[in-house]
Amino acid sequence: MTIVKALKDYIIGLQHVGHIVQDLDAAVASFCRLYGLDENDVRRVPEIPDEDVPTLFAFVNVAGTEFELIQPQSAAARRILLASSSGGGGINHVAWRVRDIDACVELLAGQQIRPGHVTPDGVVDTGRSRIVYLDPGDTDGVLIELVQLVS
Repeated sequence: MTIVKALKDYIIGLQHVGHIVQDLDAAVASFCRLYGLDENDVRRVPEIPDEDVPTLFAFVNVAGTEFELIQPQSAAARRILLASSSGGGGINHVAWRVRDIDACVELLAGQQIRPGHVTPDGVVDTGRSRIVYLDPGDTDGVLIELVQLVS
């Protein structure tokens, strides 16, 4: 029986690296040109009509690692997404795939590391996955997302 003592014990691997972009289509085209990718390497996420923070998303697969390209669609979305230490754009967050997101949140709460940023109320179910962002104020300014894939 393995005793879990730290977040690293729950991490399965890197889920993706989130990257804020000004123009999603241009960013996808740039990734495709730079890495020699085609549309099979790109997964666009349909717009979510009732989303509080309107954004456009695409996931680009480069050698087995996904980049989440995020284009804010409003001033409010830009303000929230750019509030992290990434400043005016670029890498915004690192997402880790985990085995048990609820256990991770409980473990981290014991270390005074809280959910925050776009998920201040805790774990959010997207239908495809369950996600939580950790409060950058508790992680020395690094925005970290934990992702548990839903079967």
